[in-house]
Amino acid sequence: MPNFYYVAVDSDGKEYKGLIEAESRELAAQKLQKQKLMVTIIKKEIPFIKFLKGGAIGGNKVTQQDVLLFSRQLSTLVKARISLEQCLDVMVNQTQNPEFQTIIKAIRSDVVSGTPLSAAMSKYPKIFNNLFIGMVKAGEASGKLPEILVRTAKYLDRASRLKSKITSAMVYPALVISVGFLIVFFLMWKVIPMFEQMYSKMGSQLPVITKAMIFLSREVFGKYILAFPFIFIWIAAIIAAVYIFQQSMKQDKFRIAFDSGLLRLPIVGIYLQKVIFARFSQTLGILVSNGVPILESMDLVSRTVSSRPIEIAIIEARERIKEGEKIAETLKKNAFFPPLVVQMVSVGEQTGKLGEVLEQISDFYEEEVEISTATLISVIEPIMIMGLAVIVGIIVMALYLPIFKMYNKMQSGK
Repeated sequence: MPNFYYVAVDSDGKEYKGLIEAESRELAAQKLQKQKLMVTIIKKEIPFIKFLKGGAIGGNKVTQQDVLLFSRQLSTLVKARISLEQCLDVMVNQTQNPEFQTIIKAIRSDVVSGTPLSAAMSKYPKIFNNLFIGMVKAGEASGKLPEILVRTAKYLDRASRLKSKITSAMVYPALVISVGFLIVFFLMWKVIPMFEQMYSKMGSQLPVITKAMIFLSREVFGKYILAFPFIFIWIAAIIAAVYIFQQSMKQDKFRIAFDSGLLRLPIVGIYLQKVIFARFSQTLGILVSNGVPILESMDLVSRTVSSRPIEIAIIEARERIKEGEKIAETLKKNAFFPPLVVQMVSVGEQTGKLGEVLEQISDFYEEEVEISTATLISVIEPIMIMGLAVIVGIIVMALYLPIFKMYNKMQSGK
């Protein structure tokens, strides 16, 4: 479904800007009119611009942090026994993101007209995922919406912290790689040509390694990387490669093969499995604890794991549970699920405390992820620094080797 960029104003003259999904321009305008907004500009978003914003260089305007903050504030307000309409009113004024503000305003309009909160949120699947909506729906059905919103906010907070730990751990290696690339790039672009000019004036015979570095700088960097129009070709090629990869990841066969390959990697694969099962147990635990039926919970969990092979394994397990098998037995039949998860789930089923047991598994795997992250970084850091030192060392040695040879000749001439 295409996106439409719009500018609209409400009855108080307040301006709203953002994107709205609709099948046509007319339907997009009607959606905004239902939210009591007067449209001033509306136009279809160009697919390539959408790719640049959403995939290559940006992201959705409404971030996960926005949703996390929304869930925290909404849970606090609902817990204080303020009516849902008033809560959403407050959220409209509190939210700083203009696009998210428009969405909350639309949700409020739906709720006022009698639509359940979960149904109103389900109109924005890119903002509120199936898991979030499923828990809200369970809260509405059980009459425990305030409590479940609080639990949901805590779950999102934990999930966000886990993601932050992994992301922050990757910052240092990425920084080292970037700095190393820039150093090598600068040496090839500026420093080596200066030495080439100096040595050409001297007219002395250069060592093979020095000639090789000069050749790389002049012929490869100078003619095929930095020269016009090759620099634009390289930039276009990188953007095209990212785009092709993103489109390939939408193909199920490619996604399964790619994710399976990642899980089979010696060190990274084990680390990824720990991250996936931390998320699996955390998500299934919160759903079961909130009273979401197990079949629906398994369906929702399958959509939250970031690995297609494990997603398929969860879907297959769900089908077996539907036929009457126990959860632990279905998980045991798949090689992806570790024995610890299977045994703990079995204990949870036998004691009737599956939600609590799953939360314990989640705590264990979160701790494992933290330890593994620290271990990985402690191993990767020295390897990367040594690798960078070797590369820069070879370039510097190649540049100064002729000077050392000349000095030795001068010394021997004495």
